[in-house]
Amino acid sequence: MQANRDSLLKPDRHLPRSEGNRTHVSEQSKALILWKKCAPRSGRGSVIAWFVLALLGIRSAAAAGRSQEMVIRLLTPIASYSPAGTRFEGKIIGPVVRAGVDLLPSGSVISGRVTKSASVRFGVLRERAMLEIEFDECQLPDGTVIECEVALEGVDNAREKVSENRIEGVLAASHPYSWLNGLWYRPGALLVSRSVFGLTGAGGEIYTHLATTPLGALALITSEMLLYRLPNPEIELPAGTDLQVRVEVQSDLAPSPERLVPVASELSEWVAAQPEDVYRPDKSLAGDIIHLVFVGSQEQVEHAFLAAGWTTVQPLTRRSFAQMYAAFLAMKADPTAPIAPLVYRGKTDSLSFQKTLNTVAKRHHIRIWPASAPGKDTQVWLAAATHDTTITLDDKHLTLTHRIDKFVDRERSKVVNDLASAGCLVGIGSVPRPKVVRLPGSGKPSVTDGDAALLFLGDCGGTQLVNSDMQKIQRRRFTLAMRRFFLADRQYLWRDNPYYWAYRATRSLYERKSRNASDTE
Repeated sequence: MQANRDSLLKPDRHLPRSEGNRTHVSEQSKALILWKKCAPRSGRGSVIAWFVLALLGIRSAAAAGRSQEMVIRLLTPIASYSPAGTRFEGKIIGPVVRAGVDLLPSGSVISGRVTKSASVRFGVLRERAMLEIEFDECQLPDGTVIECEVALEGVDNAREKVSENRIEGVLAASHPYSWLNGLWYRPGALLVSRSVFGLTGAGGEIYTHLATTPLGALALITSEMLLYRLPNPEIELPAGTDLQVRVEVQSDLAPSPERLVPVASELSEWVAAQPEDVYRPDKSLAGDIIHLVFVGSQEQVEHAFLAAGWTTVQPLTRRSFAQMYAAFLAMKADPTAPIAPLVYRGKTDSLSFQKTLNTVAKRHHIRIWPASAPGKDTQVWLAAATHDTTITLDDKHLTLTHRIDKFVDRERSKVVNDLASAGCLVGIGSVPRPKVVRLPGSGKPSVTDGDAALLFLGDCGGTQLVNSDMQKIQRRRFTLAMRRFFLADRQYLWRDNPYYWAYRATRSLYERKSRNASDTE
């Protein structure tokens, strides 16, 4: 009876979604979690929860029935130097949170064009690259073209920010080692003149004491350019980049139900009985939980993730940490960066994979442990997947560490979408676990509906990307030198001072207070 009720609720479920930098739980999600929490306890709690769910469902049926957050995978590359009018296509690989029903079926193609773009070039007129796009056509897998409205909400694992179909690039001169420029407190003639010649901060002090001739200044500037490379400020989205969009379609379009295979009761009971908690080596509770189960051989698991574009993980050594730190300084990705070890049932993970785009600060990653299920001839694996959303310095251990998105159901959906898109799944099942439900504000480090996705692995046969080569512009060394020169000076004059950082600190405190207030609502 419990499983039947959950299956009836799945088509109406709409779990946490993200708007800008804020993540919240929708009304439908709150109602679902309330039902799961109250139904097993008493008949009265079940009646109350059903009433709340029905009431909130009426209020949001019109909006939720015609719009959904979905993931589009680019089939053609675009960049900040793509001219206006450049056409591109993307394939829907699934919803951001799989909820039993898809507004558009996976494999649908959404087309669009670049409406405006701006390259940094020399850095004289512009510090940030910009790319503005719009979507104008939705085509179902059978070739039928339908009316739709698509709004870009984010670029998965990208260092860039998104606002209303507009992608803004990074400030390349605001890199982690820009502190060498120092801070200025009072404007003066030397401030401007030295900035013009690139002799700012530490470089200016060295020039003052050691380099007293123009030749010495030139040697100093040349050495700095060779030792500290400026990160690439351009926006480059190759084929395979995942875009998070909100899709709205006409109300008479029938949604596509998710096809779930029946799960044998013995296997379902075994999955539900497995502990979900994962711990750090110091025995503190981690935000990761066991919410994925793979049925297949080790070779099938490895092949599935590699075919889906994930990469293996290096062990944490001095060399791998140095490589990750170099990527952090250069504002780029490290596809094989190490991940911190976690413990499940007293053992560290046997397999681990990750996926990123253009920054080491954001990545998807999964840890996998072998298990033995009763009545199963093939190997069974238990897994915990999370999404790293930022990177910070751990002052306690003096190392870099990531922070994860606490809404872990989104990462569960990410894994299912990727493996299904790669053609590596022969069946998808779902096991409800009411006791695993974690509510916002519960004191737990993660939020989840408690379900475990059961994935039956097979041979991979997904579609290949087309036009996957990114035609990058090859800048001349003189252009790169001038760009660095102008961007570094603009950064120093406008931002490398205590007044700007006081403003940034005040703004950061305000935004943090706003996020905390939103999380408690």
